[in-house]
Amino acid sequence: MANNANNRYQGLDPDLAKELISYEHSYFKEDRPIPFCGLNIYPVTMHDYEKFFMCVDCFTMDKNETPQGIRMTNLDYLISKTVEHSDLGNEWAYKFNTLLEMIFHIQNGVKCSKCGEIIPYNSQHFKDYLLQIQKLQSDTNMLDKIKKHEMDIPELPCPKCNEPVKDGVIETKLDEKSKHYMLIVDGHIISSKDFNRLRRIVLFQNMPDYFDDSWVDKGLREDRKAKMALEQKKNENLEASTERKIVCLSIATNYKFEEIYNMTIRKFTIALSAVEDLINYKIMKSAAMNGFVQLPKDQKIEHWIYKKTGDIYGDMYKDAADVQNSINNL
Repeated sequence: MANNANNRYQGLDPDLAKELISYEHSYFKEDRPIPFCGLNIYPVTMHDYEKFFMCVDCFTMDKNETPQGIRMTNLDYLISKTVEHSDLGNEWAYKFNTLLEMIFHIQNGVKCSKCGEIIPYNSQHFKDYLLQIQKLQSDTNMLDKIKKHEMDIPELPCPKCNEPVKDGVIETKLDEKSKHYMLIVDGHIISSKDFNRLRRIVLFQNMPDYFDDSWVDKGLREDRKAKMALEQKKNENLEASTERKIVCLSIATNYKFEEIYNMTIRKFTIALSAVEDLINYKIMKSAAMNGFVQLPKDQKIEHWIYKKTGDIYGDMYKDAADVQNSINNL
């Protein structure tokens, strides 16, 4: 993708890269929802900042890091994690469902096929139904009747029209033909191929600095992680909570807090970075004009609006040991 100035989409399937570039011009910049498999993918707002980044590893995980994952689709691999009978499996299931709720603006639960009423799993109506089933399971006489087909297990009634409710808003189903899982969201089928598109769309839509490096050599990726760990250690005291970042953006721009919370994560990230660039630009410009800073010949102060973007692996041809030496010599 040589024509893409920041090479954000290099390494991706060319058709997907073209699709994402198109979305960047027609949807991303205006924070518009993107039509997808009969649904809409909505950009996440700052109200759900922490929740989004707690769950987003469902879309960033690398299935090829395990021998089992190499043979799976990305969706199969994620589902395999959610069905583990452990606290970790429950955690993955919670994160996956929460992420889908955020991006599709849905509420997980069961949906009545007749009137469309949704009964959330955390609703009192659904909890009462579970309690009823639990009591039934503890009654040996009732269980014996069910086994003998003398009675049926009670179905969940719709609180609005009283029809039996069976379909979940978010479901997974094994495709008998492909032998791969598909995702069903509010009745709309998302195949494993569609899921691969979904992952990339959501990541690029919400994270303006995101770079997909799954195509990069594993050794280079690991070396970059080591370098980043060293850089973070050097700057370990330079941290700011989300709340502090919001307050700082408000002070610097006069945005009201509620306006910032209603911003998309994408616009907040860009705005905060722009404010920092503007402050640094003013400082450097003033210092240069007053003779406090002498710039090398033919070098100009980078403008805070027109910034160069480079390959995140551009400086990775130095190994982690070289980086450590550089830090030690500071």
